[in-house]
Amino acid sequence: MNNKNNDITYEIKDDIGILTFNRPEARNALNTDIRLGITKVMLEIREKMNIKALVVTGSGGNFCAGGDIKSFQEMAPEPMARRERVRRSHIWLDEFVNLEVPVIAAVDGAAMGAGFSIMLACDFIFCTPRARCSGIFVRTGLIPDMGCLFLLPRLVGLQKARELLYTGKILKPDEMQALGLVTDVVDEDKLFDHAFEFASRFRNASTTAIGITKNILNQSFHSDHRTISELEAYGQAVCFDTDYHRDAIDRFLNKEPALFDWAGLEKAAKKGDKG
Repeated sequence: MNNKNNDITYEIKDDIGILTFNRPEARNALNTDIRLGITKVMLEIREKMNIKALVVTGSGGNFCAGGDIKSFQEMAPEPMARRERVRRSHIWLDEFVNLEVPVIAAVDGAAMGAGFSIMLACDFIFCTPRARCSGIFVRTGLIPDMGCLFLLPRLVGLQKARELLYTGKILKPDEMQALGLVTDVVDEDKLFDHAFEFASRFRNASTTAIGITKNILNQSFHSDHRTISELEAYGQAVCFDTDYHRDAIDRFLNKEPALFDWAGLEKAAKKGDKG
């Protein structure tokens, strides 16, 4: 399957979705086509649930340089119209954040502004040594948007989020690793393959279990213990009733290997790298 417009591509390879920002001449800055394209892809994934994980990346040596500043001049001058434009972005962003499969960012070059926000919305982040990331909105007199004010403090803590967003500091890979944002730093020529291999490890995992876990985790910071407990109870009831769970129990009782064994998958990946 393959969906394209001029500035974004989406394809499925071996049960893994691949979403690519494709405006290399503009460092993959977000324009209307990309925003609409992401909306379409999110709806397609939600409706069909035919992938086990999603890899998000950019073409031409950059992830996403943020909003297309040139397009700002074309926006309606009325504050309420501009407010509505940002609110419409949050519709697809909410779908992206809560997509019930693992989402892996493969970040090369710039992940700035809105691109930084999209990166933060992913479950795992791999980057190259030349990656540079920042919630750089303050440099143009704007506040962080695209979910950055929600996501960043949950990932790095409120005090560090203040520092990064008040200053617009640009982070290098070692700084991102120190903050716990990056899963691994990978050479440029190996970035996509590494991210795709990582995503492929979820091919034999339970999409239901991971999806429900992700959904509840995303509510854990702003829900009380009673609410999370109730969500756990309902989610577990659903998982108990899946063929995946019943098969896993049969495998355990019959002393057969589990379909999904992360330690074994990691070991196989390391062996493949050495080979």
